[in-house]
Amino acid sequence: MRTLVFVTSLVIFAGLAFSGPAVTRADEGNIKVAEAKAESNFPDGIKFSVIASSVDEIDDIRVFFSKVDQKGRSAYRSVDFEPGTHVVGESILPSGSGGNYFPPGTMIEFSFEVRDKAGAVLRTETQEFVYQDNRFEWDTVVEDLITVYYYGEYVRNRAVTVLEAAKENLERMLPVLGITPTEPLRIVSYNNYRHMSSALPFRSQAVSEGLQTQGMAFSNERVLLVHGFDPTVTGTVSHEFTHLLVAEAAGKAYTQVPSWLNEGLAEYGNIDPTDDYEAALRYGIFTRRIKPLWYLSSFGGTPEDIIIAYGQASSVVQYMLDTYGPDRMAALFPVLQRTLNIDQALLEVYGMDQFGLDSAWRKFMGLEPLPSPEELESQLDETAESPDSESSGAEESSGDTEGDAGAANEATSMPGPTPGAEGQPAGAEGDDGQESEGGLNSPGCSAPASGSGNVSIGLGMLLLLSTPLGLVALPRLRRRWPFR
Repeated sequence: MRTLVFVTSLVIFAGLAFSGPAVTRADEGNIKVAEAKAESNFPDGIKFSVIASSVDEIDDIRVFFSKVDQKGRSAYRSVDFEPGTHVVGESILPSGSGGNYFPPGTMIEFSFEVRDKAGAVLRTETQEFVYQDNRFEWDTVVEDLITVYYYGEYVRNRAVTVLEAAKENLERMLPVLGITPTEPLRIVSYNNYRHMSSALPFRSQAVSEGLQTQGMAFSNERVLLVHGFDPTVTGTVSHEFTHLLVAEAAGKAYTQVPSWLNEGLAEYGNIDPTDDYEAALRYGIFTRRIKPLWYLSSFGGTPEDIIIAYGQASSVVQYMLDTYGPDRMAALFPVLQRTLNIDQALLEVYGMDQFGLDSAWRKFMGLEPLPSPEELESQLDETAESPDSESSGAEESSGDTEGDAGAANEATSMPGPTPGAEGQPAGAEGDDGQESEGGLNSPGCSAPASGSGNVSIGLGMLLLLSTPLGLVALPRLRRRWPFR
């Protein structure tokens, strides 16, 4: 039985503002609100505006707001206006580079609080607003909890393709993550990269020159931006959509989900995978650049290092699911929420920590196991003290140090970790708190240009991809051909 897809025309001009004099009736005195609205001021943020009057001079107006999916966590901003008995005020919630960014598709709730010198206080009723890229007129296709925003003529079929990819991913990942989503998930589909790039958060120049983002997930806003006409769109949507689901499964522990697990699950959820990551894993093994699993809490280094990390993460998660089944993976996230420690959670659910899992995976792949974390650190320290000495034991796993890992968000625009804490609403301590500097930020997670040729893996990778069977001759890999 085919499921009916509802198509709704929004036709949002300039970020369709929600307006109206809706107010609450509590100690409002003589205060009256003629207009209270929000409108998109893309790419700079959301503009709140209010028109109010009172017999007594109005001396304070604030706008309270929160993300719809983060109930009970709100912030406020002061509204700029000239005090008087009839006032017009506005306030800008900025979105831009750094900590202030939030993506198109972000849904917020907002209300105004107006005070006058007589002590009267009026609080307007809460309204919902979706921040939109108002360069375009948006339509939607909606099914259940998933909404796809799109624009332009003859584009609806492509939007339906995006919707179907998200639905298929949802069906695939729910048993693995053990969740039943109840809050909406929104996908904003752009017709080309040039249009989408203006909506993305800032990336370093080196990254933008080397890689092209095809999609980016923002777990705190439950929003996915995607290049809807890219040839790999179904794979990109399903990969990135998984990040939104992993964030829901992990809840408050999302910041404790290491990148190897987050990205490995995202690639497991990819309904249209390429062999890029498998080839990258082969290349990493061939060049002895496979890092210890506990070094992959975040991905950093060169584009080569990062795509190798994705290949390793995908292989490790596939091994976990093939060996222990989806029920064990689903059980991991509630334990992680309780322990807030990935090693403790793995020990409780799988009977081994990251070192144990790394060793089991390496054995399965026919690779030599690594020393313990303590022994490995000792070897790395010795290597640092004697830079000219050979370090065959540490060569395979040294890679980037912890300092390098901090650059993960700028190192590449491939799917990176999607931190959960940074996206808290400004002033998340509650209505009594002034907005923090961070705002409604969310760095998101971006997808690779799979198969697009934008990643230069070097001559070694090209030779490896053209003659992969040559690896059979390597003595270390002779025991077991691990590439399936």
